[in-house]
Amino acid sequence: MAVSLELFDTPASRLNSFVAQCQPNIKEWKEDVVKAVRSVEKFLKEQHFQGDHGLDQKVLKVIQVGSFGNGTVLRNHAEVDGFSSFQGEASNHNHHKHVLSMLCEKLTDCPDLLHLQPQNLRLVHGVTSAVTFTIQTWEMEEQVTVTIVPAYRVLRPSVPNFQPSPEVYVRLIKACHTLGHFSPSFSELQRNFVKYKPTKLKSPLRLYVKAKCPRVELPPVYALELLAIYARETGTEEKERFRVDKGLASVLLPLTKYQHLCVYWTKYYTLQSPTTEDFVRNQLKEKRPIVLDPADPTYNVAIGYRWAIVAQKARHCLKESCCYDNNETCIPSWKLKVMSPL
Repeated sequence: MAVSLELFDTPASRLNSFVAQCQPNIKEWKEDVVKAVRSVEKFLKEQHFQGDHGLDQKVLKVIQVGSFGNGTVLRNHAEVDGFSSFQGEASNHNHHKHVLSMLCEKLTDCPDLLHLQPQNLRLVHGVTSAVTFTIQTWEMEEQVTVTIVPAYRVLRPSVPNFQPSPEVYVRLIKACHTLGHFSPSFSELQRNFVKYKPTKLKSPLRLYVKAKCPRVELPPVYALELLAIYARETGTEEKERFRVDKGLASVLLPLTKYQHLCVYWTKYYTLQSPTTEDFVRNQLKEKRPIVLDPADPTYNVAIGYRWAIVAQKARHCLKESCCYDNNETCIPSWKLKVMSPL
């Protein structure tokens, strides 16, 4: 609650310095987290999983994504990227759950991970099921949440501006019977989309989230990061010098009008293919809010959350000192372009 009071009582003119002061020694903290996460990665790469037809499968690659991977430090995640293609076992939900169940058993009995003090180990079911647990070492002051999500290796991005083949999305749309099910397979693109945006763009949101919104009622941080990127791109065309106060106000305002939110990008999935174009058009006709994942058109990251409560919190925050200058004048937000369905 202390962070909440300090943020809301800080005049907009002092938000830049306040944000800087609120950041702990991130470098040292990250080094400790990296050591711990590497132990988990090593464990994963040594595992073999029994697939259909009696064939063994192993993890091909481990990618640090989520909050830790893209520069948001409220929560920290390591997700798994393995297996191959959308077909066969990749489309088999039972196989997916079987792998996660085996993983839970192996995590429980792994002596190499005892120094991480794994706790709260559980299997989380959803559109994309996952294994989640917390770790902590003597060097780390607080617990870190690790989420492990099996993915299917359909991409081989190696550079920030990697562009998937249009055929990748045609195959995705044809194979995806549950919207968002294959989202982890695009996690590297998701990370790159957010990671290479200015840190100052994400800082006010991190503070707002930490200060004001209970996790149980909050849309994922990723959805809010995408809204911040949208506000920056459409409100200033990325030409204006970034100001934390304007950035905060410009993201809070659309949160109060979530019933009209329709945000999407075509950076990775171009609309050259009729299959992709028709699918995206239909997605954008769904009930608001819509924040379409820039890496996976089947995944509306805004669906299924209590946006009405988030809007209430945002309205409250807009009345606090952090959104007013020294003359008690409301900080103007960027003029955001309304994104209409295609």
